[in-house]
Amino acid sequence: IGDIWERVDFTVEDANPRAAWCEEARKQGGGGGGGGSGGPRSLTGLMNQNAGAITNGANNSGFDKGEGDGYKWSQNDEEVELRFPVAAGTKAKYVKINFARTALKVIVAGQTLVNGELGGNAEVEDSTWTIEDIKHKGKELCVTICKKEEGRTWPFVLR
Repeated sequence: IGDIWERVDFTVEDANPRAAWCEEARKQGGGGGGGGSGGPRSLTGLMNQNAGAITNGANNSGFDKGEGDGYKWSQNDEEVELRFPVAAGTKAKYVKINFARTALKVIVAGQTLVNGELGGNAEVEDSTWTIEDIKHKGKELCVTICKKEEGRTWPFVLR
């Protein structure tokens, strides 16, 4: 039996690779296609394969904002911003961030919050971070990654 394809409408949240339907599709016989074909096994893989086809502008593909594991992110033509909730007593001396051209590592008070590959090339010298007081919500660590290729929407932010 071949794959059964069905046209459906879905939201940006449904495009999250952790969505239930994506998890099911990745299982053997789950209808994810590409079984044994060597093709992309996830929506992220498909987006990475087709990254060159994404046109300029932050809002044309629905990848302008979202949530990761423990953080929220947004992107526009010039930068990607990640926001992490941190403890009220967090000071700059507790934060260690390693910006690299294609990777990011964020450590707060000895705990690694993220350590992964970026969805595009960063302009390391222009990237920065701040700790911000958010009214009635506590503090947030705001990491701003400047894009090397301005105008290009990253197919993913961090993995």
